[in-house]
Amino acid sequence: MHAPTEAVLKCETLLRTMMEDLQAKRIWPNVCMIIAGMLKRRIELADVYDEVHAALASTPRAFYIFWDAFVHAADGWNLEKNRAARQARDELIEINCRIGELADQMAALLDRRDYLHNHSGFSSGTQYHIMDIVHEASDHNYHYESYVKEGVERLQYQYDLKYWPTLSEVVQAIGADAESAEVTADNETTAVATESRKSGRSDFVKALLARIDDNRVRECGFIPDSFALSDSGLASLVNCGLDLSVDELVDANFIKRFRQRQRQAKRA
Repeated sequence: MHAPTEAVLKCETLLRTMMEDLQAKRIWPNVCMIIAGMLKRRIELADVYDEVHAALASTPRAFYIFWDAFVHAADGWNLEKNRAARQARDELIEINCRIGELADQMAALLDRRDYLHNHSGFSSGTQYHIMDIVHEASDHNYHYESYVKEGVERLQYQYDLKYWPTLSEVVQAIGADAESAEVTADNETTAVATESRKSGRSDFVKALLARIDDNRVRECGFIPDSFALSDSGLASLVNCGLDLSVDELVDANFIKRFRQRQRQAKRA
């Protein structure tokens, strides 16, 4: 076997240091597992180690940030977590729709109860002032009880019921807010990693490239704007980052097709 190059040794040393630091702090165990897996796959990663070292080693901060971005992308956007993220997005959309539907039903029931209280000759002793509901809901909130309640009560006593929304109006507002909600990703990495119709290995590539872009000089980071991984180098990172089995491995052609689709999407 050939002796490892300086680039391989420098990259592996950095990765070991990262892993040891995380282990000492007892955080990010999955990231530690990813790094441990990489250290076992030197042959697959040797070329990309050379590539990254040649481009970034002269800027130690960029060198570190690149590998940090990679291992955390591999942890946060593996195939399983990507599917979970998509499911969470779909569930959030469904929940907002359901809240809107239930709010309409509850508002109608509240209005009907008010009518019966006022016209049936019966009452049920339930709250009808929105601020009484707020007081009850905040009963165990020390900060509300200590700093807010007194001022709110003064307002409640100062203005009679016509100045406040009814319970049904509050519920309707909650429903309208949910119905009009647009579910969006909190950051660019999440957005690009979940934008396609089906989850797959390309999602991880998008997430990794987005994390790299977030740390470029133009974004006040350290990775040079001109830095770009080769198709073969990126393929090696995908294989190791996702710990793909032999029959799942991607190659440079996979990355080439991915980049072509991205260019076409931008033009469209």
